[in-house]
Amino acid sequence: MPDMKFDASAPVQLLPIVMPAPAVPPLGEWHGRGLCIGDDPDVFFPSHGDPGTQARQICAACAVRDDCLKFAIDADEFGIWGGLDQDERRKLRRRQRRKEATVYGKTRQSEGAA
Repeated sequence: MPDMKFDASAPVQLLPIVMPAPAVPPLGEWHGRGLCIGDDPDVFFPSHGDPGTQARQICAACAVRDDCLKFAIDADEFGIWGGLDQDERRKLRRRQRRKEATVYGKTRQSEGAA
């Protein structure tokens, strides 16, 4: 193995710092079929205090609402997606997790009783 020597006068090459981005699920083919396509994005990202009524009405009539809502829950998106805002989606996800935990717990209990 060659003897490596440190040369303090040699230029130092700095490497860029790269932070991994959070994993975001792909939008999927459903996105192009949404009723929101072509609408003003500001409608779906209302200012603080605005309930986003117009966005919620569009979402209520949309055929891909469930896919949109699932994406937004998985990606933890901002704004109105699937008719719900971020806080509403987080509450929905917590309820789903509690329900899954209850079903899982009952299944495990019934297996142990057999």
